[in-house]
Order: sequence, then C-alpha cells, then structure tokens
Amino acid sequence: PPFADPLDAARATRDRIDAHLAAGGRLHQITRHMLGLFHGRPGARGWRRQLSEGASRATDTASALAVYDAALAEVMAPA
Repeated sequence: PPFADPLDAARATRDRIDAHLAAGGRLHQITRHMLGLFHGRPGARGWRRQLSEGASRATDTASALAVYDAALAEVMAPA
C-alpha cells in the first residue's frame, strides 16, 4: 500500500526483505532500488552508505538484516 512517510515504507519493506533472503535472494537485489528513498532528508547519506557498502557484503540473513537495520538507524537518528 502507499505510505505517507518513506520511513514507514522502509519499515514495511523489512518483512519482504526477510522473505526474499529466506528464498535465497540477496539484500542488494532489493535495496539498490531504495537508495533514493530518503533523498534530501537528514541521514540520507548514511542510509545510502550503509546499504551500498554493506548489502553486497552480507552473506547470511542475520548479517543482511543487521545492515538494513543499521541503515534505518541512520535516518531515524535525531538530527
């Protein structure tokens, strides 16, 4: 469903990412489409950096979700 806030969309996508990883997919296959989600907002650079650098290195579900959670923390941190 459409979301009013990009943060809500990113949180909702976490479950889909978990399912994708469980099916043998890679984090990068989803997050590469999400890099611009927080464009112009505080923490956007950290979001992109965490996903760009960490998504391709994540080798298992736990580490991939840790990368995603760290990226979310970048945009949720108080400015």
